[in-house]
Amino acid sequence: MEIDEILLMCEDVACEAIDGCPSTTYSKLSNLLDKVISVFPLLDEEFPFIFKQILSSLVEFQTNNDLNRIADCVNFELTALISEHKK
Repeated sequence: MEIDEILLMCEDVACEAIDGCPSTTYSKLSNLLDKVISVFPLLDEEFPFIFKQILSSLVEFQTNNDLNRIADCVNFELTALISEHKK
């Protein structure tokens, strides 16, 4: 159930980013990332290393205030990564 919740959170963050509200997007993104980290035990051993790359990209996108790239990253890349690395 936690993985499904994270996938819904990814969609929520993406929708918020597309709507163009940085403060709400960043708040929800922070909660999402905390939740992803909490489910590391449910994912295979490669996930944290690959997740580090996505996290780096998200920090760059946030620094550049690029909400569209954040939306794409969490809604497509992160969801695919989680689905691919479930145990």
